[in-house]
Amino acid sequence: MTAIDALLEKAAAGAALTDGERSALLGTPDLLGLGMAADEARRRRHGRRMTFVRVATLDINTVDAMTTWPETAGEVRLAGTPTDWTAAIASVRMLTERAAGRVPITGFSLVDLETAGAPMLAQLKSAGLAAVGDAPIDRLADPDAALSMANDAGLAVLRLTVERAPASSRQSMLDLAAALTARWRSIQAFAPLPRLMAGDAPSTGYEDVRIVALARLLVDVRHVQVDWSLYGPKLAQVALTFGGDDVDGVSAVDDMSLGRRRAPLEEIRRNIVAASGDPAERDGLFGLRG
Repeated sequence: MTAIDALLEKAAAGAALTDGERSALLGTPDLLGLGMAADEARRRRHGRRMTFVRVATLDINTVDAMTTWPETAGEVRLAGTPTDWTAAIASVRMLTERAAGRVPITGFSLVDLETAGAPMLAQLKSAGLAAVGDAPIDRLADPDAALSMANDAGLAVLRLTVERAPASSRQSMLDLAAALTARWRSIQAFAPLPRLMAGDAPSTGYEDVRIVALARLLVDVRHVQVDWSLYGPKLAQVALTFGGDDVDGVSAVDDMSLGRRRAPLEEIRRNIVAASGDPAERDGLFGLRG
């Protein structure tokens, strides 16, 4: 057994790693070894279960009394930066009343809330917002302080994301995610793949699945997440064999125009089964549905 094989075995078992060992994992070119170790770590935590959530995404600046969403949605997520915070709070209250507890209303970026300040988080919580929709750790001025502010307001931050991280900064993002999830145990998921692509240095499929595997091995978080709407079914399926266990952003619209097998619900279930997993649908607060 080589030194890297022994290190991969140690990481797969969930043992604590030294800074030098973390650097060695980050530097190894052994993608297959990383994937196998990450898959073993995932199985130790979740067995065969892989979760997904069907999301209805609404623009916070266009929500009105006529706004609806599919009944199949497990989460209603408000996207965009409010142009009027008073109107945004009113929209959250209206949607929460309409949801009547059947589906959680989430939304907003912690970046915008960090700027808006603690009183705004408290008002959104009072209006019925169930959780912050997005927490891009590479854009927050002070990630720990922002999470503390949300916690003090009683507003859940359940997942960490990365907005734009070139390969040169991936190690620092993984280290930051590891530190934040160690302190804030309420965080349920980390989505390590950037939500915006760098035009001058686009990521590759090789690098994407490598980062997913490293996130599973180096960040002690319950769920390692990939976004179906951003990265598509093919990469999402491969990511599930490289340590990922949760798929975000599955369409809540049961589009049967291409046939039942191509409808979102059937496709995500089929892809999870093909990745040797047992599909389990969840809601926006990481509770299982049905």
